[in-house]
Amino acid sequence: MTMSLRIFNPMAMAIIADTASERTYLPMAFRMKNTLLLVDAGYPEFKYFANVEQRKTSIFFGGKKSLNPRIVEARYVKGRRLPKLKDITRRTNRSEVLDLKVRRGTQEFRVIRSWFAEEKRFCIWLTNLPTESYSADDIMAIYRCRWQVELLFKELKSHTNWQRFATAQKAIVDGLVWTSLLALIIRRSTAMRIMPSVSLFKAAKNVDVWLLPIFECICHRAWSEITEKIAWAVCYITRNAKKSQQKIYKRHNVRWNFCRP
Repeated sequence: MTMSLRIFNPMAMAIIADTASERTYLPMAFRMKNTLLLVDAGYPEFKYFANVEQRKTSIFFGGKKSLNPRIVEARYVKGRRLPKLKDITRRTNRSEVLDLKVRRGTQEFRVIRSWFAEEKRFCIWLTNLPTESYSADDIMAIYRCRWQVELLFKELKSHTNWQRFATAQKAIVDGLVWTSLLALIIRRSTAMRIMPSVSLFKAAKNVDVWLLPIFECICHRAWSEITEKIAWAVCYITRNAKKSQQKIYKRHNVRWNFCRP
């Protein structure tokens, strides 16, 4: 899935077998001009990275522990340069955020590395954003936005009947998946028109209360009742779908919530 963080809706999606490689379905590089692209840790495709970079596009990858490029320069997040590259060890640098300039073949890019005590592991981010304009804290804050993709899938599974389909026929399953996605887009678009700062996940929980009555009026052409139903939907969303303040260091979201939004 490719999701726009401007409108919080999917822009493209493909249904594939679990055995298929997701890298094949990354957005086409020639369509990525002047774009900010946030990509999951499962997609470190450096040839694609180079093609996208040629189109003046900024890109983020979540890195893996197996990543081992040649380090050109290393700094603490405060800007102090490390005296020796061998000083970058798990024992001596757990509490520090490192901002590394690295090279892989002919490509140069930045690697941000931070230790998370609760998860007892390092988190790594790769980007081509310049150090002069974006600090390590900025990089980690920006990458938090990609969590919205995970929330969208959670919403699909929890509130759009994606858990299990009562059929084994591929054509029917594909149709149900696309119908579920269409329902999600309509629900999100309607909720955001009512309240731009809405919590989309909260709005998805009780669609039968605020959105279904509107569609029932449309289906039955009960135009005299639709104004009342829309007014009720506005009242319900405004009261019950406000965004909650995020909890810092919440266990499952720790990598996204440790820094400012």
